[in-house]
Amino acid sequence: MWFVCGSGSSLHNYLTSKPPQEIRHSSLWCCVRKSMWCENLFCCLFSRLEGIFNCVCCRCEDMVDVRRLKMLQMVQLFKCEEDALQAVEWLSELLDALLKTHVRLGDDSQETRTMLDKHRKFVDVAQSTYDYGRQLLQATVVLCQSLRCTTRSSGDTLPRLNRVWKQFSVSAEERQQRLELALNFHTAAERVLQQERVEAESLDEVDSLGKTLLDRLTMPVIFPDGSEQFFGSPTDTAAAAEGVRERLLLVEERRLQLQEARLHNDGDEEEVLNGQDARLDVIGEELSEKEDQDEEEEDVGQQEEDLERATQDC
Repeated sequence: MWFVCGSGSSLHNYLTSKPPQEIRHSSLWCCVRKSMWCENLFCCLFSRLEGIFNCVCCRCEDMVDVRRLKMLQMVQLFKCEEDALQAVEWLSELLDALLKTHVRLGDDSQETRTMLDKHRKFVDVAQSTYDYGRQLLQATVVLCQSLRCTTRSSGDTLPRLNRVWKQFSVSAEERQQRLELALNFHTAAERVLQQERVEAESLDEVDSLGKTLLDRLTMPVIFPDGSEQFFGSPTDTAAAAEGVRERLLLVEERRLQLQEARLHNDGDEEEVLNGQDARLDVIGEELSEKEDQDEEEEDVGQQEEDLERATQDC
């Protein structure tokens, strides 16, 4: 629409300027005015459409961001569910290892103390696994609430996790009590075997601890649901009990040695006492004989004095 007039000015300047009187009402002027009105209308429509398009684009971008966030939350939800199931599997494997392989009680107090420390670290690993599973399930619940959906597996995973953890806790507590009892038994037995003079009460204490430990080895682990399971195989249990019996035999040999030594000491004391009694008897006899001799000498002396007196009187 823009072109140059004969005078060199643009059509816009020409139209905006006041036209001459002779062409103000001409047909050319009317066409030009109509064309300018259409151009202004087109510009208004274009601006309006551009504004609508920008609003739609902004809203679409917001919807895309929301959709992207929702997809990321869905991925996190599936990942949390899978990791929670994996935590349950790990905890089940730890429980299986505890019941099948943690049977030995150690051959002395040092080994038993080392096994007790390892057992506590083992329990710490299981505790961390359980806490990790709980955190994952809590995150699953939060994500489900945010997404307004129902989780696929947390409803089954949480009871399984709690059930396995309760079984592990009962088994770990039983294992720790057995190790502590074995530590007390080995410590008392070593003290009895190393001391030169041992009281009978100490020997009886070792026997009581050993018998209690042997009885404990034959008892199963009772889970909260009422089911039972033994530690290890019967062969493993028999091997652990054999070590306790060997230590009890050593303690019994020590008891016999002390009894023999005590009897020997009692025999020596009896011989000494018998010798002292015999010596006292000899001394008593000698004293009696000496007293008899003194009495006889006194009688003889008295008779001699009487004879001398009788002689003098005559």
